[in-house]
Amino acid sequence: MALGSFLLGSIICIFSINFPMLLLGRLFQGISTGIGTPLLFNVILERIPHKVIGLWMGIGSLIISIAPSIGPSYGGLLVSTAGWRWIFIGLLTLPIIALFIGNRNLSNSIRIKNIVKLDLIAFILLSTTLTSFIIEINSISKGNINIVLLIVFLLALGMYIWRSLTSSKTLLNIRVFSNSFFSFSLLFFGIYQFSNLAVNFIIPIFLENSKGTGSLLAGFSMLPGTLIGALFNPKVGKLYDAKGPKLGIIFGNVLLVISLSFLSINTDQLSFLTIMFLYIGFTVGRNFPMNTIITNTLDKISLSDKTNANDFFQTTNQFLGSLGTSVASLVVSNSISLEKGTHNLFILLLCLALFNFIGVFKILNKKSLD
Repeated sequence: MALGSFLLGSIICIFSINFPMLLLGRLFQGISTGIGTPLLFNVILERIPHKVIGLWMGIGSLIISIAPSIGPSYGGLLVSTAGWRWIFIGLLTLPIIALFIGNRNLSNSIRIKNIVKLDLIAFILLSTTLTSFIIEINSISKGNINIVLLIVFLLALGMYIWRSLTSSKTLLNIRVFSNSFFSFSLLFFGIYQFSNLAVNFIIPIFLENSKGTGSLLAGFSMLPGTLIGALFNPKVGKLYDAKGPKLGIIFGNVLLVISLSFLSINTDQLSFLTIMFLYIGFTVGRNFPMNTIITNTLDKISLSDKTNANDFFQTTNQFLGSLGTSVASLVVSNSISLEKGTHNLFILLLCLALFNFIGVFKILNKKSLD
């Protein structure tokens, strides 16, 4: 279903003749991501021995960390050389390859006999909650507060919480939030992803419009950091398997704070190479604690809650990523200049990194999640 949705979305985008049609195609691609990403980690949790769970969670996290950053480089290259439709044409091979590999390796997956029915009402309420919130943030970035959207968001959120607590069907079991270890772990994880997409959004725009860098080169500015960060992901997992969560989380947070501190100082004076090297530090620094936190939480949570907890992590990953882009746009658009807006955004992200650095000690010494 995930591969079919991605393929359909790509085809719609290729032949789109207006923005609504293009948006529809992206919607199907988003559905594919929403289905496929949680399944990836569920397969890892189901099949991988505990002693190497960190390594394989790191390999899985590689996909999450590399995709948002390599996108601008991939898109910028094709837009500059072949046209935007080739972005989606180039993606058509991916579902075919994935289908072939998956069919060979996942045919003997465990089948659950007692299938719980999807709570369609909860799904609609949650979708309405998240969508209305993102649209409201975008509206605020343009100087407008949409009262109707705000009311819709609050009503949908309240109704979703009520539905989740009372329905015999299931979507996302919010009762897991009663455990502070899980709640704080998810919060810290979400902040890292928020920062990831915010930085990925602003750097190409800043380089292109403030520094006069071409769109292709601006997109490639993040490629070294993306590749180096991706190569570190399995190492982060192996470090967790050998030493536990503390070393990776502390090292990554130190590097993240240092990188954002330099990005926040004299932002308008930063050169292309300086930004590129600082982005390497930012990416590696973010990947270490982000990947360690999700592995540490899913490793320690009870078996019955692993799938539900993983779903929350992946939902947070998607939602906070979108929110990061929206808030970055909001901060920049409400500043007197692009340079000042970029500086303000880096200051905000530095404050969030410091919050994570201090708060993460709350979860470091937790041995199990009941």
